[in-house]
Amino acid sequence: MRRTPHLLICAAVLLTATITKTIAAQATTRLPGELVWTIGYDPKTFDPAKVDDQESELVRYLTAGVLLRFNRATQSVEPRLAEHWNVTPDGKTIVFKLREGLQFSDGSGLTSRDVAWSIRRVLLPAMGAPVAEEFLSPTVVTVEAPDARTVVVHLPQRVIGIGKVFDEIAIEPADRPSEGRVTAGPFVVADYRRSQYVRLRPNTHYAGRDSAGKQLPHASGIRLDILENPEQQIRLFQRGEYDLIDSIPPDYFELLKQTSGSAVRDLGPSLNTEQMWFNQASGAPIPAWEKSWFQNRAFRVAVSQAIHRADLARIAYQGHATPAYSFISPANGTWYNHQISAPHTDVAAAKISLASAGFHWNGSVLQDSSGHPVKFSILTNAGNAARLKMATLIQQDLGALGMQVNVVTLDFPALIERLMHTEDYEACLLGLENVDPDPNAMMNIWLSSSSNHQWNPSEKTPATEWEAEIDREMNRQASSVKDVERKQAVDRVQQIVADEQPFIYLVYPNVLVAVSSRLQGVQPAVLEPSLVWNVESLYLQGTR
Repeated sequence: MRRTPHLLICAAVLLTATITKTIAAQATTRLPGELVWTIGYDPKTFDPAKVDDQESELVRYLTAGVLLRFNRATQSVEPRLAEHWNVTPDGKTIVFKLREGLQFSDGSGLTSRDVAWSIRRVLLPAMGAPVAEEFLSPTVVTVEAPDARTVVVHLPQRVIGIGKVFDEIAIEPADRPSEGRVTAGPFVVADYRRSQYVRLRPNTHYAGRDSAGKQLPHASGIRLDILENPEQQIRLFQRGEYDLIDSIPPDYFELLKQTSGSAVRDLGPSLNTEQMWFNQASGAPIPAWEKSWFQNRAFRVAVSQAIHRADLARIAYQGHATPAYSFISPANGTWYNHQISAPHTDVAAAKISLASAGFHWNGSVLQDSSGHPVKFSILTNAGNAARLKMATLIQQDLGALGMQVNVVTLDFPALIERLMHTEDYEACLLGLENVDPDPNAMMNIWLSSSSNHQWNPSEKTPATEWEAEIDREMNRQASSVKDVERKQAVDRVQQIVADEQPFIYLVYPNVLVAVSSRLQGVQPAVLEPSLVWNVESLYLQGTR
C-alpha cells in the first residue's frame, strides 16, 4: 500500500445517504461468522495489477497472496508465500525461495512460474500498473524462474524499500488472471453487487496457520457494504450490524464515544501532516515586497512561533490531533528525529525575530522596513471543517503579531489551478497523506527540481543553500546501502526543515477507529489498513 505523498483534499462529508444505499446496507443478510464493515464507494477494479484507488486497494489486501507482507504493527517486512528471500549487496538482485506445497484457492499448484508471470504482468507498460513505478525502470527489470520454487528478480538499479513493493504484487495463476476470484491470499472475491456490497469467501487452500497450527483465515467470510454516509455507518455499528469503523472524523468520534465509549479508540498520531506554507516562487504574480517576507527565514520562524498548535489540535480536531514540528510523525518510529529542535509557541520571541529582520509596528499594525503593512491571504480547500477552523485560529494568532490575514476557501480544481499553474497565491494550508513510512517516498516533495516542491516548484538550481543541502541529503539517503547513513541523512533534513520552516507543520491528525466487542484478534496499527492488516486472524466471538 505504498503511495507517493500527495495533497490530501477531503471532500465535504455527505450528511444524508441515498435511500437505495441505506436500504441495501440494512437488507443484506449477514452470514454466520461473517465480518462486516463498510467502504465508501465501489472499487474501480478487482484486477490486483490495476489498483489505483483506496477501495480496490483494500480488496487486493484482503485477497492477494504476496511474496512478502509489510507488517503494519512492527513496520517490518515478513515472508508470506516466500519461505525466505535475500538481496545482493548492490541491491540489484533479489532471490525468493517459495514455500513448499503452495496452492491457489481453486486447488491448483502455485509455482515460480506463476510468480514470475505475475511480476512480469505488473511491469508491462500496457498494464499501467501503479506499482510498476516503484521499480524505477520497470521495462528493463527481468524475472527468472530457474526451478519450481526459486524466483530471481534482476533490477537495473537499487530500489529503496524494495521489500515493501512486493506487498503490492498479487500472485495469480499464470496466464489466467481472475480479478480476485482465484487467489493465494486468505480470501477470494465471491460476489459483487454494484452500490451495495462486495462479498469475500475464505480461501480453503490458504497456506497460513495460527500459532496453534489451526488453518487460517478464522472468519467465515467478509462483507464490505458500500456506504458513504458516516452517520448511517455509526448507527449501524451501534446496532451491531458492523464490526468496525476504520476511520472516523473527530466530530463523529465524539458522538460515538458518548454511547459506545468502550468501542472507540484514538490510536494517536497518524503519518499524515497538516501544514501551511508561503509562496516563495520567483515567478509568482505577487508583489516583490511580499516575496521578500516569505523568503525571509526570520519571518517564517516568527509565524511558526506565533501559532498555538495545541489549540489547533484541541479546537479543530476536538483533541484528536497531535502538535507537529516535522514532516515525519513520531508514529514513524524508525525515521522520526527525536533530537529535533524546532520553533515552539513563543509570541515574545516571534516579535523579537520580526524586529531583528527590519519589521516594526505602526500602532498595532506590523509593517516591513518600507512601510508596507503585512497583509496576506491563506488559501485552503472548501468543505474541510478542520482546516477552516485551523486557518481561522491561525488568523487570530498572527493578528496578535499585527499581521492582517484573510482566509479564503476554494473548491479543489480552483485551488490546484492557483497552486500548480498560475502560482497566484500568498499562503496555503493543506495536508499530506503519507502512506509509506519510508522517507524515500517523499523525494518528490523535497528535491528542489520537483514540481511538488510546493513553496518553490521546479527550481532549475536550488534557490538557497539550505535547499541544496536538502537535495544532497535526500539523494544520499536514496543511494546509501547502509540504514545508519540513511537515518543520518533523513535526520539532517528534518532539522534543516525545522530551522528554515518552508513548511510550517501544524498537527498530525490522530487515527480514530471503532471496534465491536465481538470482534476478536484485532491488533490496531497506525498504518493502513489499521484494523484489518491481520485480517486472517480476525473472527467474531463465539464463532470458532
